Amino acid sequence: MQDVDNAKSLARMNDALHAFVSLGSMQEPAPSGPLQGRTIALKDNFDLAGERVGVGAPMFADRRATSSSSAVQRLLDAGARIAGRAQMVELAFGGWGINPALGTPRNPWDAQTVRVAGGSSSGCAVAVAARMATAALGSDSAGSIRMPAALCGITGLKTTHSLIALDGVFPLAPSYDSVGPMAQTADDCARLFEVLTRKRLLPMRAPDGWRISRLARADYPIALEPEMQRALDDAAAVFEGLGAVLHDTVTPFALADLTRDAGMLIASEAWAIHRTRFESDPGAFGEEIRRRLEQARSADPAHVAAARHARRKATDSFESWFTVEEVLLLPTVHCTAPPLASINESIPPLGQFTRWVNHVGGCAISLPAGFDRHGLPLAIQLVGRGGAEGRLLALGAAFQRATQWHLRTPPLAFVQPQ
Repeated sequence: MQDVDNAKSLARMNDALHAFVSLGSMQEPAPSGPLQGRTIALKDNFDLAGERVGVGAPMFADRRATSSSSAVQRLLDAGARIAGRAQMVELAFGGWGINPALGTPRNPWDAQTVRVAGGSSSGCAVAVAARMATAALGSDSAGSIRMPAALCGITGLKTTHSLIALDGVFPLAPSYDSVGPMAQTADDCARLFEVLTRKRLLPMRAPDGWRISRLARADYPIALEPEMQRALDDAAAVFEGLGAVLHDTVTPFALADLTRDAGMLIASEAWAIHRTRFESDPGAFGEEIRRRLEQARSADPAHVAAARHARRKATDSFESWFTVEEVLLLPTVHCTAPPLASINESIPPLGQFTRWVNHVGGCAISLPAGFDRHGLPLAIQLVGRGGAEGRLLALGAAFQRATQWHLRTPPLAFVQPQ
């Protein structure tokens, strides 16, 4: 009876939040393992044998996976149960979390105004924030784990490209895509990370003496909302209190330039994937995705080639500038979750602070870092070189031991019992 009641409660909440495309899974987890008892929301671009995998797109409503992705199978083998398939932006190509055709997940932190959850792993973030799932498995090509994690007040880890196998994950831009966990805490993300990579994280001492870099505000690619800047400053003080050494730094590149180049290359790679289908039936794509693919189709090949060359130089500069022990403290996003009705997809993208990390091959974690005057989550981001996930997770765990932002729960009074 308890399981039936829980299922009904989850269904009612999903009706209000639009987090899941479908609830539950046909796949049974292993009877024991390190993730026993944990429920996982699965972004709807991960293959699960025998189940529909729609990638947030009406054109794939009947697409059915013949096998499971390695990442999903590792979670099942570790005893995790799939709570359901989470809603996402169409084809993972968008940062605000909007899906006009199949439903836009609602940010659970505002009971009055419908606000975006961030994308493209929107449903994953909503499900974890609303405690509909213990954790989630998302993908991140330009911030698609970190942006929704930030707007929904949870923890999200963008792993190093190809560190976690990408087989069975429907691609957006193959040289940018990565897989990673989303959960309430850095400790939970670490548990999933170990399962997904089959690597044990080395124990790390408290961050006494660890170096954390900060950028001058003049080097930000976009201005921050004042309360977001306050949260960033407060987080810096927390890390200093933990013994970390903070210092100012200057990047060898402009983040805005990297964001621009990454946008062009991601679109170019997406066009290569969808070209045949698009040229056959452009009307099968949503309006916003169609606009982006049309832009990619008309892009000057010389400009695309120049962006690829600049990416190689930027990656070399990043690795020369940034040591394996260095961590960069940044905002995850520049604002809190805006109302859905206010979003214009043509404005500067939400990923001004995230996209560049994928561009140069880094890894990053987004952490809850406070709330604004409206009760909306604020977040910070820690960035490291490729392979630095252990250091980021250790810093995240230390930060969360010193703060309680990750323990807050959203006001779900608008979910009315039936």
